Amino acid sequence: MKPLKIETGIHTYSVCMTLTAKQYYKIKSKLSDFLHLNEADYWSGQERYQIDAFADKGVKLYLSHFQKLYLIKVRLEPCRVLGHDNPAALYQPTKESYRKLVKKTDKLLKEYSIPKSIDEMKICREDITCDLYFEESVILDEYIRILQKIFLLPHYKRVYFREKDRKAKNTKTANRHSCRQQCKSAAFFAYNKTAQLQMIERFPDCLSGNNILRLEAELKREALKKRVGKQTDNYHYLKAGAKQACQVIRWYLKRLFRRADGSHLRYQEAVQLIQKKISKKKTRERLEYLLRKASDSQSLDAALCKTQDKFNLSNSQTNHLLELCRKLHLCPLTLPNASKMSEICNLYAIIRSV
Repeated sequence: MKPLKIETGIHTYSVCMTLTAKQYYKIKSKLSDFLHLNEADYWSGQERYQIDAFADKGVKLYLSHFQKLYLIKVRLEPCRVLGHDNPAALYQPTKESYRKLVKKTDKLLKEYSIPKSIDEMKICREDITCDLYFEESVILDEYIRILQKIFLLPHYKRVYFREKDRKAKNTKTANRHSCRQQCKSAAFFAYNKTAQLQMIERFPDCLSGNNILRLEAELKREALKKRVGKQTDNYHYLKAGAKQACQVIRWYLKRLFRRADGSHLRYQEAVQLIQKKISKKKTRERLEYLLRKASDSQSLDAALCKTQDKFNLSNSQTNHLLELCRKLHLCPLTLPNASKMSEICNLYAIIRSV
């Protein structure tokens, strides 16, 4: 079952600059009514403030001070700054819209003594995004469940919403409808955009009947340069990110699924396929065990380790099982037998075909 449509673009991006101590304390004084202390350490002289006063206009500010380093970061949701009615809209930069974005943001921040235009600040993060629209919410739920159990990328760790971080209105609901892996320079984030907008009470009538799976690569500056190439300025980083969105998301999905682009079948039907196509009894037993463990383990990494331990397999023998799944066009992460769907497409295969 394929998505009804796929939309791509930039969800948010951030720019930053270093400040002098004088500039920092002047801005801090001007924003004193809006400051929320995120982090503070008296002994190290560290403090970090978040300013959400302009969030409804698509702008958030972060002020930080560590020893003699003073920073300001501006986080922008371009479509919201530009007054787009659809909160799920993704930004496709044009020179005209970018100039309007800069002008509106600079005007908003001018009275708070921000010393530079956001266009002159250095881009420090960009969230490159693909939205997949599905006919039914149950399909979305299955994809989230699959992504929550998919392989962990090297040097990445799984992270979850926590109450103290104040990043979700309801952390339990947010964790149920999302999954996130991150390292120091990047993160891969997948979530039910429909559920998120409903949770924060921003779901508009124009999206009624839409079920949106958002796949997002959150890239800090070095990772961004690596994925889209070094660009001359902020506008061209946004332009390159939007243009290469499918390519960037595909890069992640290829590694998350380890090149497996086979469909997700019901567990029972996947077992029947193995029994039909694999002649060697020993190999059948191993593959069936892998499928069983993939169903009841927290992740595919854990399922693979359990299979390796159970049959005392070498790394090459374990990888051979994944290769057999690829040849069968079968993903080891299956649908429950009770699922109303008999098969859904692999996300890597979907994005690869765009």
